[in-house]
Order: sequence, then structure tokens, then C-alpha cells
Amino acid sequence: MADMDPWDLLEPLQADGVRLMAWSSPDGSQSFVAIGEVSEFRPQGQGRFEESKSWWTPIVSTIKTTDPDGRAVTSNAPLCLAGFAFRADANRSDAWSAWGDGALCVPEIVVWRSHGQTQANFTIRTPSPSHEGTLKSLQDKLEDWVTRVQPAYQTHSIEATETDTTPEDASRLWQERVRAAQEKMATGHLQKVVLARSAAFVPSQTQRFDPLATARSLRERQTRSTTFLIRRKDGQAFLGSSPEVLVRLEKGRVETVALAGTRRRAQESEVEDVALGTAMLESIKDRTEQDLVATAIVDALRPHVSDIEVPQKPEVISLPDVQHLRTAIQGTLCDNSTIFDLVAQLHPTPAVGGLPRQAALNWLDDHEQLDRGWYAGPIGWIGAHGNGEFVVAIRSVLMGPEVASAFAGCGLIADSVPEDEWEESQIKLQTVRQGLAVEDHMGMDR
Repeated sequence: MADMDPWDLLEPLQADGVRLMAWSSPDGSQSFVAIGEVSEFRPQGQGRFEESKSWWTPIVSTIKTTDPDGRAVTSNAPLCLAGFAFRADANRSDAWSAWGDGALCVPEIVVWRSHGQTQANFTIRTPSPSHEGTLKSLQDKLEDWVTRVQPAYQTHSIEATETDTTPEDASRLWQERVRAAQEKMATGHLQKVVLARSAAFVPSQTQRFDPLATARSLRERQTRSTTFLIRRKDGQAFLGSSPEVLVRLEKGRVETVALAGTRRRAQESEVEDVALGTAMLESIKDRTEQDLVATAIVDALRPHVSDIEVPQKPEVISLPDVQHLRTAIQGTLCDNSTIFDLVAQLHPTPAVGGLPRQAALNWLDDHEQLDRGWYAGPIGWIGAHGNGEFVVAIRSVLMGPEVASAFAGCGLIADSVPEDEWEESQIKLQTVRQGLAVEDHMGMDR
């Protein structure tokens, strides 16, 4: 098909109430929109990653990829979409009840753009006497959506009102939990824990939240992050712009990152901005947190990855609102290992859970008082040859027309300053809050 941005399809897809997933890489080299479902699997419980691997392995072994003339071809496009909650939980909150512990989906249509070339992939069940008719029906649907594509509409931020506790109460409760974590660390049973919180927002009476417009807004602003959008048939959506790759696998090469430490950006002064990044790089607290994360990730990779490469020191990565310390980690996938094995080993990383892992998760059960749902969980896709990518779903929001719940977390260690951690959470929430948007021409009509 002609080269196009797959995200241009989002407006007609939303108008038709279609289930979809959209994805855009930080460098813009790859993006896709996946539509509908041929098959779906909803894993539950602690064994959800192994269950997912067991479900997908026999399916992918039977998939044959051909061109319109029936000739075998190779494609790197996503064949399976996958998303998982931060933790398996039989008692989900009302907001997250429909999402469950995870979901895998083989989409009907994937419009995939990679390095300046766009292709449409259609997945149909065979053998079937009607498979040619099914293919023609899917092609007609896509053609209709393409003809209805309009120039990108204008979006604007919403004057959203926070509906949770007052900022003063929220700050006080947060800092109390930070101190409780430090008391646990003083006993030697906990090295680090990542405390998360949410903030719910409502639009003005004349507006409704729009997940597609919000995703576009985030994509335009967070150019160094992976922007993702999952929209259910009921209109509820989970979306965000994540700077953290959980794992990327291509041709047997494994890539991941350790991300920890945060500073604000100094928008008005380049000199101050650089100084903030340098101070973070020289901070004992931030370097300690970063080293803990990187070491834990390397240890988690060892059962499935060989020839692991780790730089001697992290780099500073600057995003529009914050700066982080980042360590790129690479290696070679061992025989008989898969991307599901890597996800199971890596999640949750110390950047979203803590250390030791189980001790941190136990502390969060007792103190966080939040159903994270899919926030900080693995979101990604898998291709026909085992390639794929998962990001950590941070800087994210659960959105319906009437309410948007944004999430943020902060890594706590023994010498964290409670007031600074609160400020860090505020900065991170701004990443999503500033992108909350509606379509201008629809804002007064809904």
C-alpha cells in the first residue's frame, strides 16, 4: 500500500468504535495500528507469562505469511499483541476489572510502517472455504478507513480538575509512606521500593476526554519515548509514552535498559538544565539507585542471555519534562529461550518494583493502597520469528470519557528525601496531564 502514517487511521477507527492498539517508536522509524481480533487469550494468576508462551508457541508455528499472489514472504510486522497488569490480582478495582491480569490478541489487520515503507497485513483462519471472502472483506474495511482519513485535527489541553484528595493531604500521605519505607530499609530487609500513586482528573462540563487525541498529543511531545494506545470496544483506553524499554529482541539480539534517577528540566535555561543532569550523574543517591537497577536486570537476564554488555557508567537522557539516568544493556538470546522468558525474568524491574523483588512487592501490598492495574506492566508485541518489543507502561493513563486516571511512581532508597520524592511524582504526572486532550470540533457536542 502507499506510504502513510498508520496513526492517520485512528480517527475513522474511533468513529466506528473499533478495538485497536497503536504503537510508535521513539525515533519514529516504526509505528503500527492493529485492528480487531482473530484470536484472544486472557491469562490469569502467577503463571500468566508461561501460560502466554504455551498459548502462542503452537499458534505461531502454524502461521504462514504470503503475498496477495500466494507466494511465501517474510514480514517483521507484529503478529501478536500483548499487555499485562503490574501484578496478578484476583480482586481488581472497578476501574481495572475489565482488563484482568493480561491479554494476548492476534489482530485481523495490522498497518505497519517501518523505515519509510508501509504495508498492510491481514490475518485469517485457514483452511476455510470462505477465507478468500474473509480477506476481501478485511481489505474493503481497510480501504474504507483509508478513504475516510482526514488531515490531522487540532488538539488542545483540557483544564482538568483533580478529583482525588486535596494536594495538601496527598502530599502528607505520600511523605508518610516514604518514611515508612525508610524505616523498613533501616532493618536491612529492603534496599529499594518504588512507591506509586494516581491522580484522577475530570474535564469541564462541556468536554469529554478523547484517548486518540491524547495519544497523538503525547506522541508529538514525548518524541524520545514509545507512545502506545490500547482501546477497548467499550471505549475505555489505556495509553502513555514510556521512556523505558523492558526488552527488545531482533535476530537473537537482546536489548534492554536500566532507568533510574530523575531530575526536572530547566526549560528557560540551557545552562541550568545541563547542570541538573550533571548533578544527577554525580549524585550518590541517584547513582546508587541506578546501579541497583542495572545489577538486578543483568542478574535476571543471565538464565536466558549470554555475552551481556553493560557500559561502565550511565548516560543522561533528557525528556520534555524530566531527565533520567539510563544504562543500555545488550546480549545474545540463548537457544530455546523466547521473549516471554525474558519478560517473565525482567518484570517487575527494580525501576518499578524494588529490591529485593519479593520484599518490595510485599511492602507495596501493605502500604501502597493502589490497584496499579496495567500501569508499570509490560506492553508490547511479538512477530513471526520471535522478534518483538515490550515497554514498561509508565507515564500512562487509564481513560474514559468522564475521567482520566494518571499514574506515577518514585524509587525510594534509604537516603531519599520525602519532600523531593513528592515533587518528583508531581513532575512525572505532568507528562500525562499536559497531554489530556479533546478534538476541538467535538468538544462542545458530546
